[in-house]
Amino acid sequence: MGYVIVNAQQKGGVGKTTDTVMEAVVASSFYNKKVLVIDTDLQGNATQFLAKTFQVLTFNQSFMSCIEDGSLEKGIVSLSDNLDLIGSDYDTRKFGDFLDNKFSSISDRTFYLSKLVNKIKDRYDYIFIDVPPSTDIKVDNAMVCADYIIVIQETQQFAFDGSKRLVLTYLQTLADDFGDKVHFQVAGILPVLLQAKRPLHQRIVKETIEYFGKDNVFNNIVNNHARLEWYAAQGIQFEDYHDKRVWGLFADIFSELELRIKSFENTGDIENFTYAHQFITGNKLTSKGKAMTVSGFDQAK
Repeated sequence: MGYVIVNAQQKGGVGKTTDTVMEAVVASSFYNKKVLVIDTDLQGNATQFLAKTFQVLTFNQSFMSCIEDGSLEKGIVSLSDNLDLIGSDYDTRKFGDFLDNKFSSISDRTFYLSKLVNKIKDRYDYIFIDVPPSTDIKVDNAMVCADYIIVIQETQQFAFDGSKRLVLTYLQTLADDFGDKVHFQVAGILPVLLQAKRPLHQRIVKETIEYFGKDNVFNNIVNNHARLEWYAAQGIQFEDYHDKRVWGLFADIFSELELRIKSFENTGDIENFTYAHQFITGNKLTSKGKAMTVSGFDQAK
């Protein structure tokens, strides 16, 4: 049975969807993992991102239609040999009202998506659930599905504050309310949108490490890449050195995620965790990064 991963942050505009999509594409196309992306955000940005990348024009059934049917099966669209998607549309706005009308119990409302995901979980190595920057019942449903949560933190003060609220208040409240029914672990804090020459950004990274502990902060940091903005507009590509730098970064992020998961599975924590970069270091590709090739991506632009 695979792992359910949620990239989370209460503050919007931090690149959470971009990180989710890149992790999923790298996992499926470079690491040859069987991956499903479930888009639960009514904006459908992950859906649009992947549709542009893999030139998919139609979707069988939206995420919300699957929720109403009580099955995720008909919503699954194959993007490549290793990557599937359940796309979102604006009808996702009905999610909360649907659950309120269907269930009287808060527990039943909160764990509804989890029951549907568990029916298909064993088909995949990883299921990535893209969520909006909120703490409503839809996000609650995604969080209690999760095996591991990555806290996406922009290197800004408000995002740092949001990370503290997310971990210490929101996630802790879910754990307190539902006890053993929730099983998520925080895989780590992933700093993003770093501009290395800005002292404030470096200070926020330092304060994040001091506050959460070095073990709990990813060794990899997502710099402010213009190429990632291009991907969001045009779709992901793998054509030149600049593409390989982005792919190398996310190959390291996914590799670090797997090692963090392995540490949790083997020891129950990530005490004294370290990660040695394999594909990119100092913003430059290593020999291994330069030699990267991907499979299942010939359908992309």
